[in-house]
Amino acid sequence: MEEKNAKKFELNTKILDNFDQVMAVKLDEIEELKITGLDRGSKILNIVSLCANVKTLIIEGDRRLHVDEILANIFKPDKLENLVFQGVKLPTQKALTRFPHLKSICLNEIHFCNVIEFLENVVCPEKIETLELSNVDMMGNSMNVLERFSHVKELGLEKLENAKFENLKFLRENQNLSQLKLLDIEIPIGEMNHLLYCGGVKQISISFTDGHGKLESANQVTTLQISMSEFLKFAKEVNLNRIQKLEIKIDKALELSDYMSKLKYQKSEVAILVKDFSCLDAQNAKKLKKKLRLQSLQMWNGKNKIAYKIDTYITIREELEKIIENVSEEVSEPEKFLTVYQYLGKGYAPNHEYTARSLCEILQNSLRCLQIKSNLIMGKDLEHDQKHYWNQVELEGKWYNLDLVLDVENIQKNKAEYCLLGDKSFLETHLPKSGKNTYCAENFNQKLVNVFLKTGLYQENLFGSYLEMIANKIKQVLRLNRKQEVLALPEGEEDEEE
Repeated sequence: MEEKNAKKFELNTKILDNFDQVMAVKLDEIEELKITGLDRGSKILNIVSLCANVKTLIIEGDRRLHVDEILANIFKPDKLENLVFQGVKLPTQKALTRFPHLKSICLNEIHFCNVIEFLENVVCPEKIETLELSNVDMMGNSMNVLERFSHVKELGLEKLENAKFENLKFLRENQNLSQLKLLDIEIPIGEMNHLLYCGGVKQISISFTDGHGKLESANQVTTLQISMSEFLKFAKEVNLNRIQKLEIKIDKALELSDYMSKLKYQKSEVAILVKDFSCLDAQNAKKLKKKLRLQSLQMWNGKNKIAYKIDTYITIREELEKIIENVSEEVSEPEKFLTVYQYLGKGYAPNHEYTARSLCEILQNSLRCLQIKSNLIMGKDLEHDQKHYWNQVELEGKWYNLDLVLDVENIQKNKAEYCLLGDKSFLETHLPKSGKNTYCAENFNQKLVNVFLKTGLYQENLFGSYLEMIANKIKQVLRLNRKQEVLALPEGEEDEEE
């Protein structure tokens, strides 16, 4: 063994293949001992007892490794300071009592063990300076056991399953705590204040498992990220004045009036993130701009974020509102879709201003504003052998392919060829590349599509549609005549009461 590695050593069953080399190592100088994959009764346990000055013990296994037997062979338990268990059965109380001078405990991938009981059995918990629990099943128990470690300096909790955080006041009272790391941990909003007031904390990182919020603090600068749907409750229970930056996620359409009073007087820097254009209309975007003096916002799609100047966002959203303003809320999803499809086909033909991709994005964003799911697909137009974009849409629980770009000329003639098709028909002329491509089982009723494009009426029977269209025009004329009669009344004249 090289001199630079003289104080670290790893034991496993393969080491017996070259036992002479093991015995040549100065085992009494080993300070960090790593043990992996030992069998019960292994002769290697005898080697453990020869490592007389071990300060750090790392044990990795497959949940069948007998940790107690290993701990029993530690020759000088008073010297052991750091204990790391990964994927093993935790030791019993009897085994732990031999180690009164532990400073660091790390548990990783621990399941089917009573972790709370293990933490309760740690002797001299006030000496523990570092405590880390990662990928550990807490079996529905309270985490109040952490109060025993009153002098911990570094606390890391990550991906704890079935853990209950009922009172984090002890963290606030611990003046020794210098680093707190909580990842993928579901913490009650009411407990967040204790984290914000942790004395001397230089790093806090907290995210909720349901994606509702994230709190981070580095170099005493704390940032909070939370969804707008949770914001009012959070603002009521948490002292936001201690947070220097707020990132608000708007993940659904809502009226912002209730939130403005909470946001307007915050000293914090406020950043706005929207899921897509459906979540924030032009009117509410203008409110944000005025009351928060907002200059820009971000749109996030998974891990990606796209920055928009607030004026640019408002302009785009106003354009989308013009597209959907004539779509009735009372009609079915297919009729809403066809209204938008026809409108864009007649007014947004691809040219120097609107590229094929931008037209597909306009369609997708318009549909999202109507709460209709849509995908943007990148692939190949097989007929023209070139890169191409198109959309998919979900209507009444079923997905369909459509290509507005290729259908623009058809829509000018009040018909469609690539609208609401299943994969069998559509993929004869299209080859998708994007991983977002969804399976489309069948064609939509093409008679309904073509009748709508010809008459503007959502009926399968063309003749019946014409009759209904004529009837509607007659009704419009009658309403207009009646309206003109009312408008012709003398100024100030009112109807007499019956």
